[in-house]
Amino acid sequence: MKHQWRSLLAFMLLLLGLSAHAANETNDWLVEHPEIRVGVPDDLKPLISFEQGTAVGFDVDMLTTITQGVPMDFIWVPCGSWSACLTALQQRDIDVLPSMSFSTDRAAYTSFTQRYWTMPWAALSIHDVGEQVARELKAEQLRGQRIGVTQGYSVIPMLQHIRQTEVLEFKTLPQGIDALTRDAIDVYIDSLPVLVDELQQRPLANADLSVLSGAPGEDLFFGVRSDYQPLVVIFNRGIEKLTDLERQRIRRKWYGYELQQGWTDQELLSLGLKLGSVVVVLIAGVAYWNSRLRREVKLRKSAERRIRYVATHDELTGLPNRNLLSDRLEQAILQHQRDNKAFSIMFLDLDGFKAINDDFGHEYGDEILIHAAQRLTGLLRKSDTVCRYGGDEFVVVLPSTNNTNAALAVARKLVVHIARPYKIKGESLDVSVSVGVAMFPQHGTDEQTLLRSADKAMYAAKAAGKNDVRLAG
Repeated sequence: MKHQWRSLLAFMLLLLGLSAHAANETNDWLVEHPEIRVGVPDDLKPLISFEQGTAVGFDVDMLTTITQGVPMDFIWVPCGSWSACLTALQQRDIDVLPSMSFSTDRAAYTSFTQRYWTMPWAALSIHDVGEQVARELKAEQLRGQRIGVTQGYSVIPMLQHIRQTEVLEFKTLPQGIDALTRDAIDVYIDSLPVLVDELQQRPLANADLSVLSGAPGEDLFFGVRSDYQPLVVIFNRGIEKLTDLERQRIRRKWYGYELQQGWTDQELLSLGLKLGSVVVVLIAGVAYWNSRLRREVKLRKSAERRIRYVATHDELTGLPNRNLLSDRLEQAILQHQRDNKAFSIMFLDLDGFKAINDDFGHEYGDEILIHAAQRLTGLLRKSDTVCRYGGDEFVVVLPSTNNTNAALAVARKLVVHIARPYKIKGESLDVSVSVGVAMFPQHGTDEQTLLRSADKAMYAAKAAGKNDVRLAG
């Protein structure tokens, strides 16, 4: 028994020694880094902003609370738009950026603290008087709409994968709100408190807010430059010590004066709706006819957009179809002829797709096509065009891939990722892909010649055993 107590005592002393060593390391780091530069983005009120030259907001109070008693000074640095602030953190022009959500891309240059808050996304739209609007939206309900969002937001990849949608990125929130009022977009996505504050400051006629459920990026972290790991330790200690009373005190202070009695996010949503709706008193007849006219114009514009979309996109996958491919390919040829530069195209055909249709049915086959399309768009750049050419065939235009080695490298990456198993309705299904690559102007100087060259190379890949890449001869 004495031996056990001695072992336990030795272990506790070791832990105390390690803790003391870690504390000393942290103190030494603080001596060398007494000032911490915190980025203050534009358009993030009430989370963080400047008022008369002083940084204020939810994140400011949160940071000062969790570092209470720690010998450090915060230097509040205006860093511009959200995407500009991300760049500033990556380039170490700032040391900390609040209100960050996690993504693998950001993790390459950022160390994340523990989660300190959860902030729901919301969708702002404009509707006719009396029109019923859902108070909670699922992402799939945005299908077919033009979605505005701030550049650099972590929710963008999820929005881009909703079928039949067009995602437009704006540098600032006011630019997005302006596009919404001009009917250039159908809905604008941002943090719920940010949109409520915007409506409080600048009421918008017939505005409606809906909470966007299930969207990634609701958990918020402090992003710290990757070489400042001791600062993450300091922040985490403060976050762990936060009491529920302190959290609610900060929340009540910055979520609007009506929230001092403890309103929930849903009540916050209702507040935004009340403050965002402006009732303009007009002669009843004029208001009625204006409303009818506005609704008819909106329906006509919506129908026109739908017609244009159906004419240029594949209904199943939401990818561009042959019509839009032809236009994009023609533009690429003209541009690269003018600049005397090369570019590449690929012809892809799924291997084993017919067997899945035969064995499991066309519903499974359709799901394979949808998942394969999502993988392709996720692996390529925004400037690239991914087209469903027909059946299980796809064509990819890579306007910035101007040499053979780079094009083949992209093709091999697609081969690897398309061959990963597909989980469809409880089944694990396997398909692969054969890819033919053609270069402009080496393998063709017009649309048809380039497509034939890539198609021929694709069949050569199939003949060689499938799941492979071949360059046009």
